[in-house]
Amino acid sequence: MDAAGLQRGRLTGLALKGEDLIDADQAPLQLSLDDARENRLATETASTACATSSGRR
Repeated sequence: MDAAGLQRGRLTGLALKGEDLIDADQAPLQLSLDDARENRLATETASTACATSSGRR
């Protein structure tokens, strides 16, 4: 692309198509594209680790 003088375009959208889906409680791992949820889960994990290391639960 650089040799042709082209620039990469920015990704401005994403479309997903789900097929053969199962219930979330049957999935071994549920992926999320939600940044807020992922940040909350990371914070929860760190908070639990801190509480455990200080003897609190």
